[in-house]
Amino acid sequence: MGTKVVFYAASDYGGTALLPADGPSLASLAGSFFMTTHADRVAVFIDWQNVYKGAREAFSLRGQGSERGNFSPYQLAKLLAAGNDRGPDGSLVLVEVHRGLPSSSRDPIGFGANRRQSAAWMAENQEIVIPRMRPLRYTNPDPLSGDLDAEEKGIDVQLALSAVENTLTAQCEVAVIFSHDTDLKPAVEMIARITGKSHVETASWISPTFQKRLRTKPEVFHHAIPESVFLGVETPTNYAYKGNNPN
Repeated sequence: MGTKVVFYAASDYGGTALLPADGPSLASLAGSFFMTTHADRVAVFIDWQNVYKGAREAFSLRGQGSERGNFSPYQLAKLLAAGNDRGPDGSLVLVEVHRGLPSSSRDPIGFGANRRQSAAWMAENQEIVIPRMRPLRYTNPDPLSGDLDAEEKGIDVQLALSAVENTLTAQCEVAVIFSHDTDLKPAVEMIARITGKSHVETASWISPTFQKRLRTKPEVFHHAIPESVFLGVETPTNYAYKGNNPN
């Protein structure tokens, strides 16, 4: 049976308007690991830098300010929780945002922007939204300026382990992994094998020029999120400025 891909239409966050899917619906699998008969407690795991850059590529924002591509993890996660025909029965229990953390000494501006953005995310629902930071690695000093390249290391592993742990310990019935990074395919496939493929879903941006997504075996439910929905949850704030602080 082929995977069901649902394309979202713009709607308020209380419900999800769905456009026709491109294939048959997955069978409803309870999964022998769970005692419940339906899956409605949803956790969303966001690979932040990957989906931020993905939004800028998918929706032609690369030539604009760095604030374009930012969005509210909580508002988007509420939409995903209501997706896959769950509607109001989809209870959002956790939103984890995985990203790199700049060094406060090497990059104080980036560090401050990161902390202010994290505070803004948590201000929407601090009981559910949890930024999961991992220090950036600094390498390859420039021979002239001495500046170091900053890169994320271990973010995909951190996200994968958290999604697997939360699913296997029944902290959620459904884990939605929002990323275009194929390194996360094994985590999706593991959850699907152990608990049943109705307990894990994937999400990605989509546009006429952007079709990147996780394609797994077995195939699982996929949320394809277009520009109209992105614009509804976008938060184009430049957090490098101290005045852009929610507190």
